[in-house]
Amino acid sequence: MKKLKIALSVLFLISLVSTSQAQSQSQLEKDLAELRSWMRTRSVQADSVIKNEWPNVKKEYKNLTYSLDGQTKKLSEKSKAEYTDIKQQYQEWEAENEKVETVDLDGHELERWERTMTGTTKIDKIKAAKLRDAYISLLDYTREQRRNWSLRDWEYAEFVFGELNARKADVFGELTNSDKIKIAALQVEFATLKKSREAKDAYDNRRKAN
Repeated sequence: MKKLKIALSVLFLISLVSTSQAQSQSQLEKDLAELRSWMRTRSVQADSVIKNEWPNVKKEYKNLTYSLDGQTKKLSEKSKAEYTDIKQQYQEWEAENEKVETVDLDGHELERWERTMTGTTKIDKIKAAKLRDAYISLLDYTREQRRNWSLRDWEYAEFVFGELNARKADVFGELTNSDKIKIAALQVEFATLKKSREAKDAYDNRRKAN
């Protein structure tokens, strides 16, 4: 009888371990499915959107891969291969979006641009509720003045735009869904206006070369 009890206890423990392992693997597969869905959503977005949203993209990726990184061995071989592919794609994004581009700007002139475009020189202190208005102000000014801007002017405008994007990443969790959608649209518009200027410059340079 004693041996039977011991055998039953061992079987029970094995059952518990097997159940726990199955549940753990099931959760990891769910985590991978969530990461897969996120990657598909991000992959269809324009490069300019990824760049503008980069601080938030990094944060989202870190949260989604936290459990997967620590327990990759528990995934099936197929899931491991898929996870490796996703990580490789992310690393390509990271390499592209974390290039360090240094721009030598005059401090006083930069403050003038900050104040003109957003209404403040303390962009890193803008409240979440006021961030949408700051983006609207920046885009209104860009639409009005962009045709008269030199490349140097664009450097100042892009720097201020980058400051706003950094602030957005800081307060992203406090933004309403409506503000997130509006700001994302304005970010895309700014990138589009900048690209149209670059295309015009390239066209002008070709004409001069001919």
